[in-house]
Amino acid sequence: MEKSEMKTEKEANQNQSDRNYGSYLRINRNFMDITAHRLAEGLCGRSMICEIEAGKKSAGRLLRERLLRRSGVARDEYESYLDYEDSCEWKMQEEILDDLETGNIGHMEEALNKYADRYGLEKDLSVSQNKSYLQAGNVTKRLRRQFYLGMLGMCRRLKGAEQEELEVIFETAVWQTVPGIHKSLLAGSVLCAEEINLILEYARCLPEEKSIKQCRELDQYLQGARMEERVKVLNYPKLLFVLGGLLLNREGAGRKECEEVIKLCDRAVELLRKEKRAYYLFELFGIKKAALKRLKGQEPQKENCVDKMLKEMNQWNTAFDHLYRMFGIRREQGSDAYLYREQDVYEVGDMIRARRKMLQITQKEFQEQITCTLETLQNLERKKCSTHPFYVQEMCTKLRLSPVCERTELMAASFKARKLEREIRHAANNGEFEKNLEQMEELKTLIDMSNPINQQWVLRTEGMAKYRLGQISYNEYEEIIRQSLQCTLPLSVLEYPDEKECYLTNSEMECIYHYSLLVSREDPKEAYRRMKVVFRLEKEFEAEGREVNHIRTYELYTGYKARLLYQLGEYEMSKQYIEKIIKMCLQMGRINIIDSLLYTWLCNYESKEMRTEPGGESYYLEKGLQCCLNLNRFCQNGMQEGFLKRIILDLKNKS
Repeated sequence: MEKSEMKTEKEANQNQSDRNYGSYLRINRNFMDITAHRLAEGLCGRSMICEIEAGKKSAGRLLRERLLRRSGVARDEYESYLDYEDSCEWKMQEEILDDLETGNIGHMEEALNKYADRYGLEKDLSVSQNKSYLQAGNVTKRLRRQFYLGMLGMCRRLKGAEQEELEVIFETAVWQTVPGIHKSLLAGSVLCAEEINLILEYARCLPEEKSIKQCRELDQYLQGARMEERVKVLNYPKLLFVLGGLLLNREGAGRKECEEVIKLCDRAVELLRKEKRAYYLFELFGIKKAALKRLKGQEPQKENCVDKMLKEMNQWNTAFDHLYRMFGIRREQGSDAYLYREQDVYEVGDMIRARRKMLQITQKEFQEQITCTLETLQNLERKKCSTHPFYVQEMCTKLRLSPVCERTELMAASFKARKLEREIRHAANNGEFEKNLEQMEELKTLIDMSNPINQQWVLRTEGMAKYRLGQISYNEYEEIIRQSLQCTLPLSVLEYPDEKECYLTNSEMECIYHYSLLVSREDPKEAYRRMKVVFRLEKEFEAEGREVNHIRTYELYTGYKARLLYQLGEYEMSKQYIEKIIKMCLQMGRINIIDSLLYTWLCNYESKEMRTEPGGESYYLEKGLQCCLNLNRFCQNGMQEGFLKRIILDLKNKS
């Protein structure tokens, strides 16, 4: 294509990046059955939402993210790239979250002041709240101020501030995007996890009865909202813990309150089990135990039933207590930073530069394929300034990357296709591969199968289903995985030199992972070789301290690395990796793969014949395996239960 034609294309598609985001937002909003009016409430006008969805208006990063959060999109559902200015702000926010997580109050106060000064945020909390919060153009400033105030409140709470001070801070934070909190019930509102958490923090500062009333309203909202459980779990356990504590400590609390607290705790724990999370788990165990003991004293006829519930709860509590103590992790929830951590975030300059080099294209050669100047490309790659979104979209397309800022593994502008994609993932996780193949045929009629990103996803997903059903051979499946990866990258990427920059999408990493799994049992050395490029990318996250922002891939692939190292006899290195992953997962409340990681960790100890408890190795191993089994049951990972039972029984027989 000639340069003149490229410029014409640019003019015709100037707002394509905005249209891509708008389409993605509309699909998710429709999926959650949310009106544009409800989505906009407290943020902007309905007309602005319509213009954003039509691609006629740009949404800044903070508004873009808030609209997705309100639409029920989880932070780990997609990958994001940020331009220079957005990246600078994101790093400042991450620094504040790091301080919150570690409890570094002094440095957090400095970082908050720096953030407020950088963006000209009002620090005076005496400003009247009756002013208009919907003035055109101030939405980004209000979102920044809400983040600042929310973090300030949490910082002041850690420092031991009085409830009156915290009430003012959190109330002002809530009002930035939920101005009608005192005028109407939350029913019908559309809120994101961060907003719900701020309302809950505000409620905790109120007098007892008002606090209970506000918590009950939040409970009704979360039960009635059309919200996926993996999003609901971010707030619900904390809410029910706070409400349960208020009811239990209420003046004159008796049998009725105790029974309600037990039910609240059970609801929260069941959600945690289903989503394999541990947010406020020990706090919930604590108030449930207190309620059961009080109920036992008040209702002697229910003693047997109460004892049974106490036994089950103590079993879970003992398993988790052993685990947290074993790895030196604080049991109580230290902070709510997990609510604010963005996942799979990349700086666009790094991404473009690394991808271009991976494909062995010089800057000059690449510039000749796109419409921007060489200087623009160089400035982008050096992260000197932001670049027009159209140029970024154009570069991504040429490099076989998704041009959408919020990149998912499937490119589809169809609401039906998005819904079907989620159903396919769910069916695959449940082993329903025949259903998968039927769904895939329908999906292929709804998406652009000439798009290499879609081809990659379909090939990998369909290939796995056919292989698991025995419809294709091992060799045929292996070839499909190779073809899937090569939709966007040459197979030679597996041999990419360690010293060179690298960037892989989540979809590409998953292709390589499945390619490695095919030989992991018979040839762990070859499996490790196939994963080498993924392992080095995860190692880069480590070097930059960004594992926490890539926890979904980090826990999976680094855990897999540890298992391969164990198979290769590298026991000490395997143990070190597992310890790091387990500690990070526990700190972030993620327990979905803890049982399998713990099992490999115990195997490493057994192989090195280490004795760490007075009872000797067999006692230590038996206790660890029992912890493994209890974690397995808690997370409802039934596949390994029989295996673990047999090992524990063998150990008992030997002793």
